[in-house]
Amino acid sequence: MKGVSNRTLSGILLGWAIAFEGFFALSLADVTRIDGVGTIMASTFQLAAVQLAVLGVFITAVWAFTMAFPDLERPILIRLLSLFAYLGMGLVAVEGIAIAVLAGDVFITDFGGVGKKWIVLVGGQLFGIGIISLRLWRLRSIRSENWLTDSFGQIAAALIAVEGLVAYGIAGTTRVIGVTGFQESTISNGGLVLMTLGLLTFILWTLAYDPWLAPKLPKFLNGWPSLVAMTVLGGTIAAGCVFATFYVGAVAVDGVGSVIKVVVVAGVSQLFALGLIAPVLWKVRKEPLDRHYPKVFLPTFALSMLAFEGVFAMALAANTYIEGLGTILERTFRLAGVQLLVLSMIAIIAWLVSTHPGLSKWPRRITSSAFLVATAFIALEGLAVILMAVNIRIDDFSGVGEKYVLLGGLQMALLSIITMFCWARTKGVTGRFKLAGTAAAAFVLLLLPIAILL
Repeated sequence: MKGVSNRTLSGILLGWAIAFEGFFALSLADVTRIDGVGTIMASTFQLAAVQLAVLGVFITAVWAFTMAFPDLERPILIRLLSLFAYLGMGLVAVEGIAIAVLAGDVFITDFGGVGKKWIVLVGGQLFGIGIISLRLWRLRSIRSENWLTDSFGQIAAALIAVEGLVAYGIAGTTRVIGVTGFQESTISNGGLVLMTLGLLTFILWTLAYDPWLAPKLPKFLNGWPSLVAMTVLGGTIAAGCVFATFYVGAVAVDGVGSVIKVVVVAGVSQLFALGLIAPVLWKVRKEPLDRHYPKVFLPTFALSMLAFEGVFAMALAANTYIEGLGTILERTFRLAGVQLLVLSMIAIIAWLVSTHPGLSKWPRRITSSAFLVATAFIALEGLAVILMAVNIRIDDFSGVGEKYVLLGGLQMALLSIITMFCWARTKGVTGRFKLAGTAAAAFVLLLLPIAILL
Protein backbone atom coordinates (compact mmCIF):
# COMPACT_ATOMS: atom_id res chain seq x y z
CA MET A 1 0.00 0.00 0.00
CA LYS A 2 1.48 3.33 -1.11
CA GLY A 3 0.70 5.37 2.00
CA VAL A 4 2.02 2.75 4.43
CA SER A 5 5.63 2.93 5.62
CA ASN A 6 7.58 2.26 8.78
CA ARG A 7 7.33 5.97 9.60
CA THR A 8 3.52 6.18 9.27
CA LEU A 9 3.03 3.05 11.35
CA SER A 10 5.46 4.31 14.02
CA GLY A 11 3.69 7.68 14.05
CA ILE A 12 0.31 6.06 14.62
CA LEU A 13 1.67 3.96 17.49
CA LEU A 14 3.18 7.04 19.14
CA GLY A 15 -0.13 8.87 18.76
CA TRP A 16 -1.88 5.96 20.47
CA ALA A 17 0.66 6.12 23.30
CA ILE A 18 -0.04 9.83 23.87
CA ALA A 19 -3.81 9.27 23.80
CA PHE A 20 -3.52 6.35 26.24
CA GLU A 21 -1.58 8.46 28.71
CA GLY A 22 -4.16 11.22 28.42
CA PHE A 23 -7.08 8.86 29.09
CA PHE A 24 -5.17 7.19 31.93
CA ALA A 25 -4.54 10.59 33.55
CA LEU A 26 -8.23 11.42 33.07
CA SER A 27 -9.20 8.30 35.00
CA LEU A 28 -7.09 9.52 37.96
CA ALA A 29 -8.20 13.16 37.82
CA ASP A 30 -8.98 14.54 41.28
CA VAL A 31 -7.80 17.24 43.65
CA THR A 32 -4.00 17.05 43.52
CA ARG A 33 -1.20 18.47 45.62
CA ILE A 34 2.24 18.93 44.02
CA ASP A 35 5.26 19.72 46.21
CA GLY A 36 6.73 23.06 45.21
CA VAL A 37 3.72 23.96 43.06
CA GLY A 38 0.65 23.77 45.29
CA THR A 39 -2.84 22.33 45.01
CA ILE A 40 -4.68 22.06 41.70
CA MET A 41 -8.39 21.44 41.39
CA ALA A 42 -9.88 18.30 39.85
CA SER A 43 -11.24 20.34 36.93
CA THR A 44 -7.75 21.62 36.11
CA PHE A 45 -6.34 18.09 36.24
CA GLN A 46 -9.18 16.89 33.99
CA LEU A 47 -8.54 19.69 31.51
CA ALA A 48 -4.85 18.82 31.28
CA ALA A 49 -5.64 15.12 30.81
CA VAL A 50 -8.29 15.85 28.15
CA GLN A 51 -5.97 18.07 26.09
CA LEU A 52 -3.27 15.36 26.19
CA ALA A 53 -5.80 12.75 25.05
CA VAL A 54 -7.05 15.08 22.30
CA LEU A 55 -3.48 15.66 21.12
CA GLY A 56 -2.91 11.90 20.93
CA VAL A 57 -6.15 11.30 19.01
CA PHE A 58 -5.38 14.20 16.65
CA ILE A 59 -1.84 12.99 15.93
CA THR A 60 -3.15 9.48 15.26
CA ALA A 61 -5.85 10.87 12.96
CA VAL A 62 -3.33 12.98 11.02
CA TRP A 63 -1.13 9.96 10.39
CA ALA A 64 -4.16 7.86 9.39
CA PHE A 65 -5.31 10.60 6.99
CA THR A 66 -1.87 10.77 5.40
CA MET A 67 -1.82 7.01 5.01
CA ALA A 68 -5.31 6.92 3.49
CA PHE A 69 -4.74 9.83 1.06
CA PRO A 70 -1.05 9.77 0.06
CA ASP A 71 -1.67 11.58 -3.26
CA LEU A 72 -4.00 14.34 -2.11
CA GLU A 73 -3.54 17.36 -4.40
CA ARG A 74 -4.79 20.24 -2.29
CA PRO A 75 -1.78 22.33 -1.26
CA ILE A 76 -3.64 24.58 1.20
CA LEU A 77 -5.19 21.63 3.03
CA ILE A 78 -1.88 19.80 3.11
CA ARG A 79 -0.05 22.84 4.51
CA LEU A 80 -2.66 23.45 7.20
CA LEU A 81 -2.64 19.78 8.17
CA SER A 82 1.14 19.78 8.34
CA LEU A 83 1.21 22.99 10.40
CA PHE A 84 -1.27 21.64 12.96
CA ALA A 85 0.65 18.35 13.11
CA TYR A 86 3.90 20.18 13.88
CA LEU A 87 2.16 22.28 16.54
CA GLY A 88 0.56 19.25 18.20
CA MET A 89 3.75 17.19 18.28
CA GLY A 90 5.82 20.16 19.40
CA LEU A 91 3.33 20.83 22.20
CA VAL A 92 3.73 17.26 23.45
CA ALA A 93 7.52 17.71 23.58
CA VAL A 94 7.22 21.08 25.37
CA GLU A 95 4.77 19.63 27.90
CA GLY A 96 7.19 16.81 28.56
CA ILE A 97 9.95 19.32 29.35
CA ALA A 98 7.60 21.32 31.60
CA ILE A 99 6.51 18.23 33.53
CA ALA A 100 10.11 17.06 34.05
CA VAL A 101 11.36 20.50 35.13
CA LEU A 102 8.44 21.34 37.45
CA ALA A 103 8.04 17.82 38.84
CA GLY A 104 7.56 17.24 42.53
CA ASP A 105 6.06 14.59 44.79
CA VAL A 106 2.37 14.34 43.93
CA PHE A 107 -0.57 13.32 46.12
CA ILE A 108 -3.83 12.55 44.28
CA THR A 109 -7.01 12.30 46.35
CA ASP A 110 -8.50 8.77 46.33
CA PHE A 111 -5.36 7.43 44.64
CA GLY A 112 -2.32 8.15 46.77
CA GLY A 113 1.19 9.54 46.44
CA VAL A 114 3.42 9.42 43.38
CA GLY A 115 7.14 10.09 43.81
CA LYS A 116 8.92 12.86 41.94
CA LYS A 117 11.11 10.46 39.96
CA TRP A 118 8.04 8.87 38.34
CA ILE A 119 6.68 12.28 37.34
CA VAL A 120 10.06 13.17 35.84
CA LEU A 121 10.07 9.89 33.90
CA VAL A 122 6.57 10.65 32.55
CA GLY A 123 7.79 14.05 31.38
CA GLY A 124 10.92 12.54 29.85
CA GLN A 125 9.06 9.93 27.84
CA LEU A 126 6.51 12.53 26.61
CA PHE A 127 9.44 14.65 25.46
CA GLY A 128 10.97 11.65 23.68
CA ILE A 129 7.68 10.76 21.98
CA GLY A 130 7.24 14.39 20.91
CA ILE A 131 10.63 14.80 19.23
CA ILE A 132 10.48 11.40 17.52
CA SER A 133 6.98 12.23 16.23
CA LEU A 134 8.29 15.54 14.86
CA ARG A 135 11.10 13.77 12.99
CA LEU A 136 8.80 11.09 11.63
CA TRP A 137 6.37 13.72 10.37
CA ARG A 138 9.13 15.81 8.81
CA LEU A 139 10.46 12.77 6.93
CA ARG A 140 7.09 11.13 6.26
CA SER A 141 7.54 11.18 2.47
CA ILE A 142 11.25 10.24 2.50
CA ARG A 143 12.34 6.63 2.32
CA SER A 144 15.66 5.87 3.99
CA GLU A 145 18.18 3.49 2.48
CA ASN A 146 17.99 1.36 5.62
CA TRP A 147 14.97 1.85 7.87
CA LEU A 148 16.38 -0.43 10.58
CA THR A 149 19.59 1.55 11.07
CA ASP A 150 17.68 4.83 10.81
CA SER A 151 15.25 3.69 13.51
CA PHE A 152 18.05 2.58 15.84
CA GLY A 153 19.87 5.87 15.28
CA GLN A 154 16.90 8.09 16.07
CA ILE A 155 15.93 6.04 19.14
CA ALA A 156 19.49 6.12 20.51
CA ALA A 157 19.73 9.90 20.04
CA ALA A 158 16.28 10.46 21.58
CA LEU A 159 17.16 8.27 24.59
CA ILE A 160 20.31 10.32 25.23
CA ALA A 161 18.28 13.54 25.20
CA VAL A 162 15.59 12.02 27.42
CA GLU A 163 18.13 10.75 29.95
CA GLY A 164 19.67 14.20 30.08
CA LEU A 165 16.26 15.74 30.79
CA VAL A 166 15.55 13.14 33.48
CA ALA A 167 18.93 13.79 35.12
CA TYR A 168 18.13 17.50 35.20
CA GLY A 169 14.66 16.82 36.61
CA ILE A 170 15.83 14.69 39.55
CA ALA A 171 19.04 16.63 40.25
CA GLY A 172 17.61 18.34 43.33
CA THR A 173 16.84 15.07 45.12
CA THR A 174 19.83 12.93 44.15
CA ARG A 175 23.33 12.49 45.56
CA VAL A 176 26.09 9.91 45.15
CA ILE A 177 26.70 8.18 48.48
CA GLY A 178 30.27 8.54 49.72
CA VAL A 179 31.26 11.07 47.05
CA THR A 180 31.58 14.77 47.80
CA GLY A 181 31.45 17.53 45.21
CA PHE A 182 28.46 16.18 43.32
CA GLN A 183 26.01 18.90 44.25
CA GLU A 184 22.65 19.60 42.65
CA SER A 185 24.26 22.00 40.15
CA THR A 186 26.75 19.32 39.03
CA ILE A 187 24.02 16.83 38.20
CA SER A 188 21.68 19.41 36.66
CA ASN A 189 24.43 20.91 34.46
CA GLY A 190 25.48 17.44 33.41
CA GLY A 191 21.87 16.67 32.50
CA LEU A 192 21.60 19.82 30.38
CA VAL A 193 24.85 19.04 28.56
CA LEU A 194 23.69 15.47 27.94
CA MET A 195 20.31 16.67 26.67
CA THR A 196 22.01 19.14 24.33
CA LEU A 197 24.36 16.50 22.91
CA GLY A 198 21.44 14.12 22.42
CA LEU A 199 19.40 16.77 20.61
CA LEU A 200 22.35 17.67 18.35
CA THR A 201 22.77 14.00 17.49
CA PHE A 202 19.03 13.75 16.83
CA ILE A 203 19.13 16.84 14.59
CA LEU A 204 22.02 15.38 12.58
CA TRP A 205 20.05 12.17 12.01
CA THR A 206 17.13 14.32 10.82
CA LEU A 207 19.28 16.47 8.52
CA ALA A 208 20.56 13.33 6.81
CA TYR A 209 17.13 12.83 5.18
CA ASP A 210 15.56 16.29 5.40
CA PRO A 211 13.75 16.98 2.09
CA TRP A 212 14.92 20.60 1.99
CA LEU A 213 18.35 20.70 3.67
CA ALA A 214 19.80 17.30 2.69
CA PRO A 215 20.11 18.19 -1.04
CA LYS A 216 21.83 21.46 -0.11
CA LEU A 217 24.47 19.81 2.11
CA PRO A 218 25.53 16.69 0.17
CA LYS A 219 29.27 17.10 0.82
CA PHE A 220 28.77 17.43 4.56
CA LEU A 221 26.09 14.78 5.06
CA ASN A 222 27.46 12.15 2.66
CA GLY A 223 31.14 12.66 3.33
CA TRP A 224 33.54 12.35 6.23
CA PRO A 225 32.70 15.71 7.89
CA SER A 226 29.36 14.32 9.09
CA LEU A 227 31.02 11.17 10.42
CA VAL A 228 33.55 13.31 12.28
CA ALA A 229 30.73 15.45 13.73
CA MET A 230 28.79 12.37 14.85
CA THR A 231 31.97 10.84 16.29
CA VAL A 232 32.64 14.01 18.30
CA LEU A 233 29.08 14.07 19.66
CA GLY A 234 28.97 10.37 20.51
CA GLY A 235 32.58 10.36 21.70
CA THR A 236 31.91 13.25 24.11
CA ILE A 237 29.04 11.30 25.67
CA ALA A 238 31.09 8.10 25.87
CA ALA A 239 34.11 9.91 27.33
CA GLY A 240 31.92 11.52 29.98
CA CYS A 241 30.61 8.10 30.98
CA VAL A 242 34.15 6.69 31.20
CA PHE A 243 35.06 9.61 33.49
CA ALA A 244 31.93 8.94 35.57
CA THR A 245 33.05 5.35 36.25
CA PHE A 246 35.58 6.73 38.76
CA TYR A 247 32.74 8.20 40.85
CA VAL A 248 30.03 5.57 40.44
CA GLY A 249 28.41 4.41 43.65
CA ALA A 250 25.07 3.88 45.29
CA VAL A 251 22.74 6.84 44.76
CA ALA A 252 20.39 8.28 47.37
CA VAL A 253 17.12 9.81 46.17
CA ASP A 254 15.34 11.96 48.74
CA GLY A 255 11.99 10.55 49.74
CA VAL A 256 12.62 7.28 47.89
CA GLY A 257 15.70 5.66 49.31
CA SER A 258 18.92 4.46 47.76
CA VAL A 259 19.65 2.85 44.41
CA ILE A 260 22.27 0.10 44.64
CA LYS A 261 25.59 0.52 42.88
CA VAL A 262 25.06 -2.14 40.19
CA VAL A 263 21.95 -0.32 38.90
CA VAL A 264 23.91 2.94 38.63
CA VAL A 265 26.74 1.04 36.92
CA ALA A 266 24.28 -0.37 34.38
CA GLY A 267 22.86 3.11 33.75
CA VAL A 268 26.28 4.67 33.11
CA SER A 269 27.31 1.75 30.89
CA GLN A 270 24.17 1.85 28.72
CA LEU A 271 24.60 5.60 28.27
CA PHE A 272 28.18 4.93 27.14
CA ALA A 273 26.84 2.37 24.67
CA LEU A 274 24.32 4.89 23.28
CA GLY A 275 27.10 7.43 22.72
CA LEU A 276 29.38 4.84 21.17
CA ILE A 277 26.75 3.41 18.83
CA ALA A 278 25.94 6.82 17.30
CA PRO A 279 28.96 7.09 14.93
CA VAL A 280 28.90 3.35 14.26
CA LEU A 281 25.29 3.42 13.09
CA TRP A 282 25.98 6.60 11.11
CA LYS A 283 28.76 4.79 9.26
CA VAL A 284 26.41 2.01 8.07
CA ARG A 285 23.22 4.03 7.57
CA LYS A 286 23.40 3.76 3.76
CA GLU A 287 24.06 0.04 3.69
CA PRO A 288 21.12 -1.67 1.93
CA LEU A 289 18.99 -3.92 4.09
CA ASP A 290 19.67 -7.15 2.25
CA ARG A 291 21.37 -10.47 2.90
CA HIS A 292 24.77 -8.73 3.11
CA TYR A 293 23.65 -6.35 5.87
CA PRO A 294 24.35 -8.77 8.79
CA LYS A 295 28.02 -8.82 7.73
CA VAL A 296 28.13 -5.09 8.45
CA PHE A 297 25.75 -4.84 11.42
CA LEU A 298 26.94 -7.80 13.50
CA PRO A 299 30.56 -6.57 13.92
CA THR A 300 29.30 -3.14 15.00
CA PHE A 301 26.95 -4.69 17.53
CA ALA A 302 29.56 -7.13 18.84
CA LEU A 303 32.30 -4.52 19.27
CA SER A 304 29.88 -2.11 20.96
CA MET A 305 28.87 -4.87 23.39
CA LEU A 306 32.51 -5.60 24.22
CA ALA A 307 33.24 -1.90 24.83
CA PHE A 308 30.10 -1.71 26.99
CA GLU A 309 31.39 -4.61 29.08
CA GLY A 310 34.73 -2.87 29.51
CA VAL A 311 33.04 0.24 30.90
CA PHE A 312 30.74 -1.91 33.05
CA ALA A 313 33.81 -3.62 34.57
CA MET A 314 35.49 -0.25 35.18
CA ALA A 315 32.42 1.12 36.95
CA LEU A 316 31.89 -2.05 39.00
CA ALA A 317 35.57 -2.28 40.01
CA ALA A 318 36.17 -3.12 43.66
CA ASN A 319 38.38 -5.40 45.73
CA THR A 320 37.54 -8.91 44.55
CA TYR A 321 38.16 -12.34 46.05
CA ILE A 322 38.82 -15.07 43.49
CA GLU A 323 38.46 -18.64 44.73
CA GLY A 324 41.78 -20.47 44.58
CA LEU A 325 43.71 -17.32 43.69
CA GLY A 326 43.09 -14.78 46.42
CA THR A 327 42.17 -11.11 46.51
CA ILE A 328 42.84 -8.67 43.69
CA LEU A 329 42.74 -4.95 44.33
CA GLU A 330 40.22 -2.53 42.87
CA ARG A 331 42.80 -0.94 40.57
CA THR A 332 43.64 -4.35 39.07
CA PHE A 333 39.94 -5.00 38.41
CA ARG A 334 39.62 -1.55 36.83
CA LEU A 335 42.70 -2.17 34.70
CA ALA A 336 41.07 -5.30 33.25
CA GLY A 337 38.04 -3.23 32.23
CA VAL A 338 40.28 -0.50 30.79
CA GLN A 339 42.20 -2.87 28.55
CA LEU A 340 38.97 -4.48 27.28
CA LEU A 341 37.64 -1.00 26.51
CA VAL A 342 40.89 0.06 24.82
CA LEU A 343 41.06 -3.07 22.65
CA SER A 344 37.40 -2.67 21.64
CA MET A 345 37.90 1.01 20.80
CA ILE A 346 40.99 0.22 18.70
CA ALA A 347 38.93 -2.30 16.73
CA ILE A 348 36.01 0.12 16.32
CA ILE A 349 38.21 3.04 15.19
CA ALA A 350 40.13 0.79 12.79
CA TRP A 351 36.82 -0.42 11.37
CA LEU A 352 35.54 3.15 10.99
CA VAL A 353 38.59 4.42 9.06
CA SER A 354 39.53 1.28 7.14
CA THR A 355 37.25 2.16 4.21
CA HIS A 356 38.40 5.78 3.89
CA PRO A 357 39.02 6.38 0.16
CA GLY A 358 42.15 8.42 0.95
CA LEU A 359 43.97 5.53 2.61
CA SER A 360 46.87 4.17 0.62
CA LYS A 361 48.11 0.60 0.65
CA TRP A 362 50.18 0.63 3.84
CA PRO A 363 47.82 2.68 6.05
CA ARG A 364 45.03 0.33 4.99
CA ARG A 365 47.17 -2.64 6.00
CA ILE A 366 47.95 -1.04 9.35
CA THR A 367 44.28 -0.38 10.16
CA SER A 368 43.29 -3.90 9.10
CA SER A 369 46.10 -5.39 11.19
CA ALA A 370 45.10 -3.29 14.20
CA PHE A 371 41.51 -4.47 13.90
CA LEU A 372 42.48 -8.12 13.62
CA VAL A 373 45.06 -8.06 16.43
CA ALA A 374 42.75 -6.23 18.86
CA THR A 375 39.84 -8.57 18.18
CA ALA A 376 42.05 -11.66 18.45
CA PHE A 377 43.37 -10.49 21.86
CA ILE A 378 39.80 -10.12 23.13
CA ALA A 379 39.01 -13.64 21.90
CA LEU A 380 42.06 -15.03 23.73
CA GLU A 381 41.01 -13.21 26.90
CA GLY A 382 37.60 -14.84 26.60
CA LEU A 383 39.27 -18.24 26.38
CA ALA A 384 41.41 -17.39 29.43
CA VAL A 385 38.32 -16.44 31.45
CA ILE A 386 36.69 -19.75 30.49
CA LEU A 387 39.78 -21.72 31.60
CA MET A 388 40.04 -19.83 34.90
CA ALA A 389 36.30 -19.71 35.70
CA VAL A 390 35.76 -19.96 39.47
CA ASN A 391 33.47 -18.42 42.07
CA ILE A 392 34.29 -14.79 42.80
CA ARG A 393 33.07 -12.20 45.31
CA ILE A 394 33.07 -8.47 44.54
CA ASP A 395 32.93 -5.94 47.39
CA ASP A 396 29.82 -3.71 47.36
CA PHE A 397 28.19 -6.11 44.91
CA SER A 398 27.83 -9.82 45.66
CA GLY A 399 29.17 -13.19 44.72
CA VAL A 400 29.30 -14.40 41.11
CA GLY A 401 29.07 -18.14 40.51
CA GLU A 402 31.51 -20.11 38.40
CA LYS A 403 28.98 -20.76 35.64
CA TYR A 404 28.31 -17.04 35.20
CA VAL A 405 32.02 -16.30 34.95
CA LEU A 406 32.28 -19.07 32.33
CA LEU A 407 29.35 -17.58 30.40
CA GLY A 408 31.05 -14.18 30.51
CA GLY A 409 34.20 -15.56 28.93
CA LEU A 410 32.17 -17.58 26.42
CA GLN A 411 30.26 -14.56 25.15
CA MET A 412 33.52 -12.55 24.86
CA ALA A 413 34.99 -15.27 22.68
CA LEU A 414 31.82 -15.68 20.59
CA LEU A 415 31.44 -11.94 20.00
CA SER A 416 35.06 -11.81 18.83
CA ILE A 417 34.54 -14.80 16.53
CA ILE A 418 31.45 -13.19 14.98
CA THR A 419 33.34 -9.91 14.52
CA MET A 420 36.34 -11.49 12.77
CA PHE A 421 34.25 -13.80 10.62
CA CYS A 422 31.90 -11.05 9.38
CA TRP A 423 34.69 -8.49 8.94
CA ALA A 424 36.56 -10.91 6.70
CA ARG A 425 33.58 -10.84 4.32
CA THR A 426 33.03 -7.10 4.03
CA LYS A 427 34.01 -4.92 1.08
CA GLY A 428 37.44 -3.34 1.08
CA VAL A 429 39.23 -6.18 2.92
CA THR A 430 42.07 -7.71 0.90
CA GLY A 431 42.24 -11.43 0.20
CA ARG A 432 45.13 -11.90 2.62
CA PHE A 433 43.23 -10.33 5.51
CA LYS A 434 40.06 -12.22 4.56
CA LEU A 435 42.02 -15.45 4.98
CA ALA A 436 43.63 -14.26 8.23
CA GLY A 437 40.31 -13.17 9.74
CA THR A 438 38.55 -16.40 8.82
CA ALA A 439 41.46 -18.52 10.10
CA ALA A 440 41.59 -16.64 13.42
CA ALA A 441 37.83 -17.01 13.93
CA ALA A 442 37.97 -20.72 13.10
CA PHE A 443 40.95 -21.27 15.42
CA VAL A 444 39.21 -19.68 18.41
CA LEU A 445 35.99 -21.56 17.62
CA LEU A 446 37.86 -24.87 17.64
CA LEU A 447 39.46 -24.02 20.99
CA LEU A 448 36.15 -23.20 22.66
CA PRO A 449 35.06 -26.82 23.40
CA ILE A 450 38.54 -27.64 24.73
CA ALA A 451 38.54 -24.59 27.02
CA ILE A 452 35.06 -25.43 28.35
CA LEU A 453 35.98 -29.07 29.05
CA LEU A 454 39.19 -28.09 30.82
